[in-house]
Amino acid sequence: MYEPTGRFETVTLFIIYVPVDRIILNKLHCIIYIPIIGENVLKFKTIFILFNIVIVVSFVIIYFMPLLMLGWEYATIFWSKNWFLPLIFIAVLVLLNSYFLLNWRLFQLLESEDWDKLLQYLEERIYEKKRFQAQHVRILVNTYLIRSNVDGIKRLEAFLREHNPELVPKFALSLGIPYLLQNDPRQMELYFQEFLHTTKGNDNRWIQWNYSFALLLQRKKEEAKNTLLNVLDQVKDPVLTLLTLYMLDGFSAEPDIEEKVRNAREEIRKNYSPPEWEKEVVKAKSNVEVVILAQLVQDATEWLFSTNSEKGKTENEIN
Repeated sequence: MYEPTGRFETVTLFIIYVPVDRIILNKLHCIIYIPIIGENVLKFKTIFILFNIVIVVSFVIIYFMPLLMLGWEYATIFWSKNWFLPLIFIAVLVLLNSYFLLNWRLFQLLESEDWDKLLQYLEERIYEKKRFQAQHVRILVNTYLIRSNVDGIKRLEAFLREHNPELVPKFALSLGIPYLLQNDPRQMELYFQEFLHTTKGNDNRWIQWNYSFALLLQRKKEEAKNTLLNVLDQVKDPVLTLLTLYMLDGFSAEPDIEEKVRNAREEIRKNYSPPEWEKEVVKAKSNVEVVILAQLVQDATEWLFSTNSEKGKTENEIN
């Protein structure tokens, strides 16, 4: 009979008792900082100038190409028929530059990694001015994590529920991080259960997985198993697929589940070598939950590429 002991309780203890900043402070840098600035860390001012140069040069080349290639006579005909192109170009340039300028302060704070001032800036916009831009909400959650301020995420969840409840499902996965980090499986179950049918795409698969994890921690084995099987039928994310298989492997005493797990596991092994899989895991860390569950992902990876004898040993330990 399967009991959710061993691997799952070890993971739970890791999540609860290791300080949050030790888990994510360095790794979360890539989630907020690198996607916006780039790994080579160009200054935002440089990016802004280069962006405008590229846009202007591209327009000049396109607009004056008929003159260079076909001569003045044909160029004047082309310009008379496409007189609106400069207006479109100016409108696009103004729109894109407005975005940069409106977010200039945000970009500067991200560039300087001044997390305290960034928190102050975002909290003022969200809590005081009640401006609920999705980008700001996402960065605020990540910055709370960088500062190990899990209570800040709870405060944000409560504030959004009161003032902008339609945003809560959109950020349900990020706002659920405190429930993963606290030692209360029942609260974790209730939170993720709320969003089982109100979220979409990959977030929904992760929410289902979190829900099943909470059920396992409470030894609600049958419901957890059915939820995991549902995730397995829907999931496309390779890392989430592996975590689902790793948890379902504990039910492999049931022949149909054992076959599903074995076939899906072999499919991953066929598609990824260990170095290729490591790259996939690094890419998946754009999802902060993968960073938080780093130990579980590592254990699942070892299981993935283990021999059959090692796999059997693992099964015996948790049954």
